[in-house]
Amino acid sequence: MKLSIIGSRGIPANYGGFETFAEELAVNLVKDYQYQVTIVCDSDQKKINNGLQEYKGIKLLYSKYSKSKNAILFYYDSIKMIASTSDIVYSCGPAGGLFGYLVHRYKKILVTNPDGLNWKRAKWNKLVQTGFRTFEFLATKFSDHIACDSYGIEKHIQNSYNTKKTFVAEYGAYPNRYVGIESQEVLMTLDKFGVKKESYHLVVSRLEPENHVHMIIEGYCKVRRKYPLLIVGNIKDTKYINYLKKIANEDVLFIGGIYDKKDLEIIRANALDYLHGHSVGGTNPSLLEAMASKNLCICHDNVFNREVIGRFGLFFKDAEEINGHINAIENRDKNFYEMKESVYEKVVSYYNWDVITKKYDIIFKKVLKEG
Repeated sequence: MKLSIIGSRGIPANYGGFETFAEELAVNLVKDYQYQVTIVCDSDQKKINNGLQEYKGIKLLYSKYSKSKNAILFYYDSIKMIASTSDIVYSCGPAGGLFGYLVHRYKKILVTNPDGLNWKRAKWNKLVQTGFRTFEFLATKFSDHIACDSYGIEKHIQNSYNTKKTFVAEYGAYPNRYVGIESQEVLMTLDKFGVKKESYHLVVSRLEPENHVHMIIEGYCKVRRKYPLLIVGNIKDTKYINYLKKIANEDVLFIGGIYDKKDLEIIRANALDYLHGHSVGGTNPSLLEAMASKNLCICHDNVFNREVIGRFGLFFKDAEEINGHINAIENRDKNFYEMKESVYEKVVSYYNWDVITKKYDIIFKKVLKEG
């Protein structure tokens, strides 16, 4: 099986969800299922990689375009590079669907992952939102199959575009290696960020409106708390982030992004709870990481988060509900042991990369056989 993955910035993953997905899926398909996998990286990744040609058995090619600066040209160039030599082309993001004709010219198969409901992100203006929605529509018309990362996304795609050529394959995570670990390394890391074990509430998120960080801060700041709210996310000079700082009190700690994987695992594994405000769809990698860390998950109440967490989490629609949840947790009104154990077990048994890779192998062989 010759699989090419385009649309991520490239691997080794150092940016976000699609990059982690591309790396984990590719590495496991090569290692466990003997696939030949090629990943097209963008020009920025080429600089980071110093032109590296192979990574863990995966062939790396490089587009001359940057995804962040010339996204459409990046997708076009990537598909041109690999269409003739692939059995299946997998596009991370709907824009790859625009160039389905390049794949079909060689009688190959195009699978497109539309990336949740990206067109709903508040950071985009109306023109950009319309563009993303158009890309999503065109992807359903010019792709052979649509890969949905949750059943909620599949329902949206099917109902919006009257298509049945969809399948569901979620994202994965690995159990956090620092869960239950008490060591000098753990204590030093917590001390570095000014917190103590199970004595802080945690947010790990891009600081954007659709992730409802403002609502989390408003709920937290309604009364004085026993424990601080630790917000992990890149601090930029934006109107929204400046607003977050304005409504926060001194117990809200903006510590910026944590890019050391070990540090982030330790911070996750020792939080009292994790607040998850994401709302624009799909199986969210940050939520899976919280589950893998045995966090008590307090989630924005939407169909996507409920699909992942089920009955083993707490949900909120507004700041007052967040306030109520935090009160109950800080007052130890209930032992949330069962919830923490159950979400962790979901990662061990289902939302893990071994299971997801096996699912993709079955799907890819089926679609290749069907043509």
